Amino acid sequence: MRQSRVGFNTSGRLSLDGIFTVPDTAGGPFPGVVVCHPHPVLGGDMESPVVTAICHALVRSDIASLRFDFRGVGDSQGEFSNGDKEGEDLRAAIGMLGSMPGVDKRRIAVAGYSFGSGVLLGTIGRLRSVRSMVAIAPPLSTVRRSPIMSDDRPKLFVVGRLDKVAPSVELQAEMDAMKPPVEFAEIPDADHTLAGHETEVAERVVEFLAPTLGPEPQGGRSLMSWARSILPGQ
Repeated sequence: MRQSRVGFNTSGRLSLDGIFTVPDTAGGPFPGVVVCHPHPVLGGDMESPVVTAICHALVRSDIASLRFDFRGVGDSQGEFSNGDKEGEDLRAAIGMLGSMPGVDKRRIAVAGYSFGSGVLLGTIGRLRSVRSMVAIAPPLSTVRRSPIMSDDRPKLFVVGRLDKVAPSVELQAEMDAMKPPVEFAEIPDADHTLAGHETEVAERVVEFLAPTLGPEPQGGRSLMSWARSILPGQ
């Protein structure tokens, strides 16, 4: 794989720090995934184990990625706003990934972990270029407030069975009211940190995202009908 440090600006001209990873193979342009980190107050940044595991698993499946630090984290400028303005950072990251050499801007997805999933859920209504999304251990309050409830794009929720921030049973109850296609993956013996389960989470994320980011279907079929036809259980 090829990995490089990148800087990019939000619409407010803050400079954010990220790491772009692209497959070191022939072919392309490749699909891409923006990966959002957990809460920095709890030590979360773009080097969090779950985040890096996902990015490494993506590149092994010929999918590029951009992980980045939200404003006020690491070398990113600005002040952390606890979710109030981080949606702007995510939108800038999506634009940056789509502009990178070797990336197909028509095939972009987003994955967020904990706080990062909350940012994704709160911003998803303004991310119309995104094909699919993954929310890992999302705080339950962010799910209930999110416009994702009526979003018809492919989505996956991943949670540990012992997670008290994103209780599995309560999350599944919220999912019952969501517009399909929607999938759920529960990680046994894992709590909110998902410590020791990073590889399992990453593999599940890639297994879900890869088919949703395939080439544009031929013959005039819509993306949604195509995605439903290849996603298990749809």
